[in-house]
Amino acid sequence: MGKPKPNIMTVTHPNSRKTNQLIKTKHKIAFRDKKKLNNLAKPSILCEKLFWFRDNIDNIIEKYTPQLLATLIEKYLNRFEPELNVIKARHKDKNNRRFASREDVIRHTMERERQEYIAAGIEVPNILDAGQLLYLRTWDGDIRYLPNFKIIRFSMPK
Repeated sequence: MGKPKPNIMTVTHPNSRKTNQLIKTKHKIAFRDKKKLNNLAKPSILCEKLFWFRDNIDNIIEKYTPQLLATLIEKYLNRFEPELNVIKARHKDKNNRRFASREDVIRHTMERERQEYIAAGIEVPNILDAGQLLYLRTWDGDIRYLPNFKIIRFSMPK
């Protein structure tokens, strides 16, 4: 059977080597789990963006032009406007700011995405290519197929 493994509660002295070793392993495991969650969040954010584009592309158009893509991106950047207007209307009715945190998150997201679009370009699916546009239309939303999409950086036309 052997000796039972020590845990932090059974070690006698708080500054002992065994305690320090156990604390080190706990921190290592916590850091690893945090990294896993961050790596899982990135595909889900991209997946949400692709869902939005899939639901808002025009089914009649066979191939998007840069001008049409720019108007679609503007629509994407303003996707929170109705919710923001509802929150502002609620603030006018009452003196308290009940949804202030949600409003701040929306405003921060909109500003960050707008700056990204103006400066370096926003990451969007390459719907300028007819094959990618067809693939986006037929995509069922499975995360496994995210690597099949060509993601391009599209910046604001000058």
